[in-house]
Amino acid sequence: MRKVYALAILGLLFLLSFSESYGQTTIDAEFRPRSEFRQGFNQPLPDTLKPAFVTMQRTRLNFNYKGGILSARLTLQDSRVFGETNTRQPASATTGSLGIYEAWSELLLMSGTSFKIGRQGVQFEDGRLFSLSNWSNTGNAHDLAQVRYFALGLDVQLGYAYNNQKAYFVDTSYYSVSLMYKQLAYLHLTKTIVPGLDLSLLGVDEGFVTSKKDLDLYHRYTAGGTLLLKKDKLPLGIFATGYYQFGKSTPTVDLSAYLLAMKATYAFTDKIGGLAGIDYYSGSESTLEATKNNTWNKLLYGVSHSFNGYMEYWAALPKGGLVNYFGGVNLTLSKKLSSEITYYGFSLAKDMKVGKVNVEKNLGSEIDVVLNYKFSPEAAIQFGWCTYIVTDGTEMLKFKSTAVDTKFPQYAYLMLTIRPQFYKTPVVAESK
Repeated sequence: MRKVYALAILGLLFLLSFSESYGQTTIDAEFRPRSEFRQGFNQPLPDTLKPAFVTMQRTRLNFNYKGGILSARLTLQDSRVFGETNTRQPASATTGSLGIYEAWSELLLMSGTSFKIGRQGVQFEDGRLFSLSNWSNTGNAHDLAQVRYFALGLDVQLGYAYNNQKAYFVDTSYYSVSLMYKQLAYLHLTKTIVPGLDLSLLGVDEGFVTSKKDLDLYHRYTAGGTLLLKKDKLPLGIFATGYYQFGKSTPTVDLSAYLLAMKATYAFTDKIGGLAGIDYYSGSESTLEATKNNTWNKLLYGVSHSFNGYMEYWAALPKGGLVNYFGGVNLTLSKKLSSEITYYGFSLAKDMKVGKVNVEKNLGSEIDVVLNYKFSPEAAIQFGWCTYIVTDGTEMLKFKSTAVDTKFPQYAYLMLTIRPQFYKTPVVAESK
């Protein structure tokens, strides 16, 4: 495996000799270790268990090319947990730790229209449905083809993917890659209504194989959009989101669910800003028949960490849905130092039972404190500390009991990000 990557790198370096004539080439990297203290991350930690301390690192090597009608990107990625191999084992000794994160090319077909194919990250708006998932140690990327049209004030993207586990001769095999679709299609449109006001629309069709015996697809559809108000001269910014889901959540369950969200930001001064908002994820009544589902289905290629708190208690939504109201303050302490403090309050959207026991609607609250320090354009460090205030509703959903003694929930991390640029095509002065 290492020989393959070495040859790929040598080939790219060889091509650099032609880049001055044909286009712009850059080579850069990312080194991102993050240490985490987990005492109640994702769920309260019982008194009988010890908190965890783990360090993860993501390393990326990026090759970018941009010419007149062609753009291309190749990203090699190593994702590891410190200590997962012994001192003599290479990264490739672990399953899937070393591989390709992105490998795509984009061809300009005509003015404003391009075709892009390969393994590529996809992100729309704030990442609720599709995200690069930068917090993740691996990130998100899809194997797909995309046609894009771009003009002043208008951006349209149409993407399609059809997945297989192997290069079969006959389509008779059950597609069982975990957390993946067999077929994906999306249409995304962004339109500037007036300067400072943008409307985005997104429609998604996901197809999943029904069963090993029945290879037909069942489909989950998601449609909606966002409205963004943000002008440089206005201190107020508003981001409103609404999506509706229908089709099937499983081969035998009909889906009808929705998501509504709004966030407002306000810049009081150049150094102090505030935010407030609410997320409403629809839920299912406890009396709802088994063949119907009204609980919002989170798309697994969206981001989890950016919503509902950094401790990710509700990354997987309860059957009763979720209401998340939040508020916070952003502080710019200096040119290099900034801070964010955010409060979240959680409750069920619908009444819910665990067995025959009613769950308290109040699911607790969370406080996140983040400090950012920028050493230089290439290097930055981030520290975060979070705590969760547990209620009987929290414990009932996490443990199916309110009698579990737990430690004080807290989560802390320290993340260093370094992005050096190794090479950029020199600017060649035009001869007179």
